[in-house]
Amino acid sequence: MSESDTSLWAFADAGRSPLLYHTARNMQSRQILGIAERKLRHLVVPSIPIDFDARYESAIPEPLSVRSEPIAANTATLRGCLSPTARMRFRRLTDGLGAGEVTFRNRTVAVDGPRGVDWLGESVPSPSTLWGVQFYGLTFLVWPVLGYGAVDSCRPIAETLRDWIDDWSTADGTEIGRAAYLRRVWTPHTVSLRVIHLVRYYAWAVDDHGTEHARLLRRLIYKNAGFLSNHVEHDVGGNHLIENGAALALAGLFFEADGSGFLRQGVDVLQTAAAQFLADGGHFELSPMYHVITLTRYLTVCDLLERTGREVPRDLWRTTAAAARHLDALRPPDGRLPLLNDAAFGMALPMDACLDYARSVGIDIDASAEAEQSPLPDQNGLEASGYYWIGDGTDRLLADGGAVGPPHLPAHSHNDHFAVLWWVDGQRLLCDTGVYEYLPTDERQHARSVAAHNTVQYGALEPIPIGGSYLFGRRIEPTIRYGTDDGIAYFDGSYTRHISRDGRYRHRRRIYGGDDWWLVWDRLTASAPDRVRSRLHFDPAVRIEPDPEPDRSRVQVHRAERDSDPLAYCHPVDARSVSRSQSRYFPAFGQSVPRTCLTLHSHGEDVSLGYLLSRHSYDAVGVSSGDAASVELSLDGRTQVLPATVD
Repeated sequence: MSESDTSLWAFADAGRSPLLYHTARNMQSRQILGIAERKLRHLVVPSIPIDFDARYESAIPEPLSVRSEPIAANTATLRGCLSPTARMRFRRLTDGLGAGEVTFRNRTVAVDGPRGVDWLGESVPSPSTLWGVQFYGLTFLVWPVLGYGAVDSCRPIAETLRDWIDDWSTADGTEIGRAAYLRRVWTPHTVSLRVIHLVRYYAWAVDDHGTEHARLLRRLIYKNAGFLSNHVEHDVGGNHLIENGAALALAGLFFEADGSGFLRQGVDVLQTAAAQFLADGGHFELSPMYHVITLTRYLTVCDLLERTGREVPRDLWRTTAAAARHLDALRPPDGRLPLLNDAAFGMALPMDACLDYARSVGIDIDASAEAEQSPLPDQNGLEASGYYWIGDGTDRLLADGGAVGPPHLPAHSHNDHFAVLWWVDGQRLLCDTGVYEYLPTDERQHARSVAAHNTVQYGALEPIPIGGSYLFGRRIEPTIRYGTDDGIAYFDGSYTRHISRDGRYRHRRRIYGGDDWWLVWDRLTASAPDRVRSRLHFDPAVRIEPDPEPDRSRVQVHRAERDSDPLAYCHPVDARSVSRSQSRYFPAFGQSVPRTCLTLHSHGEDVSLGYLLSRHSYDAVGVSSGDAASVELSLDGRTQVLPATVD
C-alpha cells in the first residue's frame, strides 16, 4: 500500500473516506500496526543519537567464509532455461551499464558521472515509482549474470560494477537510519532484492575470494541480511514476505559457518508464506506475474537446499510443485503471460523459462497431483484462483471469474469480473490491459477500471469503487458454475453490486464453447435504467476489419503483420449499436500502446446482449434467452439449446 493511500489527511477527503474505510476494515491488525510502526520509526530513528549503521557493521563476523559454488551452479541452471531472445535482452541491458545507464520499466537514466554513481540524486526516480526499488535492489547486477555464461565474456562490465559496488559502500545516504528508516534504500523489500542479486553476482564474478573487493561484497551481503532479519515484512505479507524469506535463505546458504540463523529464519518464513498459495496452486494475489516471481523464489531455495545436501521440508516442496503445475495449467497457447490484474511483461521470468526451471530442479509438472496431495480440479479450470479455460489446444478462451485478491490484500487486483481473453491458432486476439505503474495516476486508475477489461459496465459505475494506488471499496462476491454438458463447455457467473440502500444492479455472464465458437452472453438487471456497455479489447498484434457486407455488424480479425484470410470473427448480438475506438494497452511498466476496442451499447433496466466469437464465419447468429435458465443459439438457421444452469 502506498504512503499516499495511508496518510491521515486522506480521511478528510469525503470521496476517499468510503474507500479507506472498506480497505482498512478488511486489513489484518498486523498490517495496521505495521503501518503505524514504520511511520513511527521513520520519524523517530533518524533523531536518535545512535549510529545504527555502525551497529550493523560491528555485528559482521570476521572472517566470513562463503560457499558460492552451489549458487553458481543454480544460476547456470537458471540461465540455461532462458531462451536466446531472453539472454540477448539481458546482454543489451548489460551494454547500457558500460555507458553508465540503467534501464528499468522502459525508462533509461544516466547514473554514473565524474564523481561516481548518483545513488540518491534527482535523476533517480523515487522508489514509489518502483524504478528506485529495482535500482536500490541492485537488480542490474544479474543482467550480465544471466546474459553471459562467464565473467570473462564481459570483463569490462564486471569492472564497472565492481566500481559501483565500491561506490555504494562509501556513498552518503546509503547508511542505515541516516536520512530515513525503512524508506528508500532500506525498505525491507528493496533489501531483499539487494541480498538476492549480490549473492548471485558474487558467485558469478568473484574468482579470488581473498581480494579486498570480495571481502567488501561479503560484508555488504551479511549487513543487508542482518538488517532484513530484523525487519521481515510479516505486516505487509504477500509477495514481499516471500522475497524476504528467499533472501534470508540465500544468505544463509551462502555463508557456511555464520548463516545458519538466516537459513532457519528464511525457510521458516517461506513455510509460513506457503499459506498464500491456494488449493489449485495459484498465488493468492491473483497476478500471473507475481505468481511467476514467487514461484521462482521457491524453486531457487528448494534447489539450493538439495545442492548443499540439506533436506527440503515436505510442505515447501509440495507448495512449489503445486505452484509450478498451476503455472502450467494457466499457460496460454502463445506461451506468454496472461496480463491479468497487475501483470506486465519483462518483470518476471517468461512462463516457459519458469516451467523449464521447475523441471530442471526436479519438479515433475505432469505427475499425478494426488501424489503430492495438492490436486488440481478435474475440469479445465483453476477454481480457487477463478480462472477457467473454455476450449483446448491452440484455440481457447480464458474467463476470469474470481473475486479480487485476499480481502486484506487486494492491492494488485482489478475490476475485471468475468473478463475474457481469447486465442485462436495460438494468436492472442482479446487481451487484458496490464499495468503502467503503481502511482495513483490516470493510467493506474484506467488499468484497474472495468472499462479496461473485456466485460460489462453498468452506467459509469465500477463493480468495486477504486482509488489511490491500491484502495478498494465495498467488495462483491461472484458465484460461479463451470462444467461441460453434451460436449458444450459452459461458465456461468453472477454478482450483485449495491449502489445505495434501495439501488443495485446484477450482472450475469454465461459463456459457452462449441467446436469452433464461443458465445459470451450477458444479462444486466438494475433498479433503474442506464446505459450498458460491453467492451472487447483486441491485441495490438491483430487488426479488425468490417464485414464486406455493409448491413452486418460482424467483424473480421486478421493478423496485423500481413494480408491473409481472417483468423476469426466476432458477431455482436442484440446490441443497440456497436462502436469502434482506440484503447490503451500497458504490456510493460511505463509503456502505453494503442489497440482497437469494440463496444456494444444498450440501455435499460433489464438488458441482454452479447457476442459470438468463432473460427469460421456465420451469416446469421441469433440468441434467445426467454427465461433466466436457458439459452438457445441459432447459427445459420440451425438452433441448439445450450446447457441450462440454475439461476
